[in-house]
Amino acid sequence: MDPRPYFLTGAMDVALYDEQCEFADPFVAFRGRDRFVANLENLAGGFITESSTRTLSSEIERGDAAAGVPPSYKTKLLVKLRLGLPWSPVLAWPWGVEHVFDPATGLVVRHLESWDVSPQEGIRQLVSPGAGRKVK
Repeated sequence: MDPRPYFLTGAMDVALYDEQCEFADPFVAFRGRDRFVANLENLAGGFITESSTRTLSSEIERGDAAAGVPPSYKTKLLVKLRLGLPWSPVLAWPWGVEHVFDPATGLVVRHLESWDVSPQEGIRQLVSPGAGRKVK
């Protein structure tokens, strides 16, 4: 099994996700596991040409059924990516994912991504030439 994160390989354990799971990041939100799988396949198809990831933290929230708070799992990674665009931009920032589970089925019903960077900084990195910048 490839040890790299799902957003680099395009491979995810589909059976862990509800078919109508909500997927959201700072720029877009949608429902549907199949659409997320298709998006991952596009990323892994060469859009990311070089990468480096390091785990910063992870935590389990057990939830509180009586209070209506579902269980979740949160991870935070330091991610550096070189994109396969003509100017080879390098994106680098802490990136988090929260997986929220349905207590009845055990399936992920919300996949929420967060980036510890302002939208302006993210766009600046996206449009800046990355030649000569190290990723690893």
